[in-house]
Parts: sequence; structure tokens; C-alpha cells
Amino acid sequence: MKKALILLMSLVSFGMLVGCQTTSETNASQEVVAENTQVISGTVSYRERMALPENALVTVTLEDISLADAPSTVIATQEFTTDGKQVPFAFELSFDDNKIQPNHRYNMRATIHVDGKLRFTTDTIKSVITDVENTQHADLRLVGVR
Repeated sequence: MKKALILLMSLVSFGMLVGCQTTSETNASQEVVAENTQVISGTVSYRERMALPENALVTVTLEDISLADAPSTVIATQEFTTDGKQVPFAFELSFDDNKIQPNHRYNMRATIHVDGKLRFTTDTIKSVITDVENTQHADLRLVGVR
């Protein structure tokens, strides 16, 4: 019985180790993803002297705003809860570089929702990526919604 248990445990351990092995194909695909991924960092803040509850939801969005009479196209979005923290909130938004076209305009925007209701939003355009400075950092100032 003892030998059978040791043999069984050895086989299970061996199977787990084989499953952890990486192949060159896996590493190559990870490198391709890493090469095509860019990051925009920044902060989200507002001027009002108001504390947010722990369940407040912050959403940061990178969008293509090239077409004037059409809705923007979302390139990437990041959402996180405040967990009792207060502004400013730092973010790092990853996006696929293949979705960026050099002749298009890109904007960063943010919102804060509390209990499903919009409480704060950006009200100005914050151009990034293809703007004159090739901006990769965006400090977003939100305004209160009534």
C-alpha cells in the first residue's frame, strides 16, 4: 500500500512539473504580444472636496476620435474600484499598438461611478499617442456630474 501511494504521488508530481514546462513557441508568442503592447500612464483626479466610497468604480478609456460625426472607437479600457483610496488615482493602460493608425486622433477619458450612477467625468479632450508630443502620460481632471 505504501509503495503504491509513493508511486502515485511521484506520477502526480511528475505530471505537474511537465505541465509547468514552457516551450519556445509559448515564449515566442509572449514576446510578440509584448512587442505590440504599449502603455499610457497617468492619474485621475478631481477638484471637489468629496471623499469617494469604497465601491466607487474608476474607468479609464483610450479611444479613437478621428471621425467627427461618429461615435468614438474604444481601443482599451481599464476599470478598478477605489477600495477606500482617494484621488489622485494612478493608472497604466495597456493597448495593442497594432490598433493605432498614425493619421488618427486618440483621446484619453475617465469616469467615476458610485452605485451605478455617474459622479465624475472628463469634459475636455486629452490627446495622446499621435499628437504633436507623442504623449504617453495623461493626467485626467474630472468634473462633477449633477
